[in-house]
Amino acid sequence: MRGFTFSVIVGVLGGAIGTLLWVLLHRLVSGVLATEVILALVVAVAAVCHALRSDTGLIAAIVMGVAIANLKGIEPPEDRPFFRTIVQLVIGLLFVSISATVTPASLLDVLWPTLALVACLVLVVRPLVAFVSTARTDLSTDERTFVGWMDPRGIVAASTAASFAPQLTASGLVGADKLLPATFLVIVGTVVIYGLTAVPVARKLGVARDVRGELFE
Repeated sequence: MRGFTFSVIVGVLGGAIGTLLWVLLHRLVSGVLATEVILALVVAVAAVCHALRSDTGLIAAIVMGVAIANLKGIEPPEDRPFFRTIVQLVIGLLFVSISATVTPASLLDVLWPTLALVACLVLVVRPLVAFVSTARTDLSTDERTFVGWMDPRGIVAASTAASFAPQLTASGLVGADKLLPATFLVIVGTVVIYGLTAVPVARKLGVARDVRGELFE
């Protein structure tokens, strides 16, 4: 417990220092250069934190992202195409890395339990969470139903599993070797289900709109 607390402290302090550096530097750069500077800061802070304490780089990067996005009077760099390119490259590399560690045999070992998990996530967990969190909003029942239907898993689940599964497996934790294959199946299953049903469900509930914001018939 002490080790976990110390790791969180290192990550939070690293993120705070990185955010402070951006506050000091953001007036000196703009455009593409600003994007490159903030990217370099995140990578550098994450690397230093990880060198000081294993697995704290991710915490530092998350803290920096949340803090910088919510700084008042300081707008993030406006070079969105560059950001999108970087994000797509990183996500692509992450999913390729996960796929490279998943074998057909490892998928077969967790196939049926993971399919049951996907069914539980789609039919129980997401609708329950959505209806509770939207209980006192101005959303209509159909809109709340659609929110309860959409929740594809992706980058968060993949990055979390990729970060912790190898260490847990190396520590000899029983079942840790099944974490990545199960996560891979959950991502594929939820993306396929929601991707194929999003438009039909939206039209059935009467919440689908065209590019002009008008409801489909």
